[in-house]
Amino acid sequence: MQRRMITLGLDETGVREQTLQLAQSYQSLLLEQRFDEWIELWAEDGTCEFPFAHESRRRVYQGKREILAYMAATPGRIAIDAVTEMRVHPMLDPEVAAVEFAINGRLLATGRPYNQRYVAFLEVKDGKIWRYREYWNPLVSMEAHGGLDEWLSADTETLSGEAS
Repeated sequence: MQRRMITLGLDETGVREQTLQLAQSYQSLLLEQRFDEWIELWAEDGTCEFPFAHESRRRVYQGKREILAYMAATPGRIAIDAVTEMRVHPMLDPEVAAVEFAINGRLLATGRPYNQRYVAFLEVKDGKIWRYREYWNPLVSMEAHGGLDEWLSADTETLSGEAS
């Protein structure tokens, strides 16, 4: 940890401020669908994880290309009408932040509500996001699809990860 902060020329407070700014930018650029700018927040070898995704769905995306391809497809799956709350929490490690957020939206395939709450952990290395883990309620996704069977039979390539 100390070596990275020295490399960046920042003290612990500066690193923490940078991490919190990255967390804010991550959410705002994603919501605005400014994917070309959003992906530049990421380290080349970044990892995006969805640990609560169903076992039939992909849970890890590695590298900027995979992460961008997955996230840029989200507007074709979910219409987000509003982010109803967002809180960014600094952590003891200045290169980590926790983010709580909630959205109101709908699943485009069914038109059903997709009102989801999330907790995400963002880890920074050399001023870039290198690990993002997002936790969400799969029951909300199942309901938006019309039930467990519909959720499980949904196109797993299109709906892998968080949005399914």
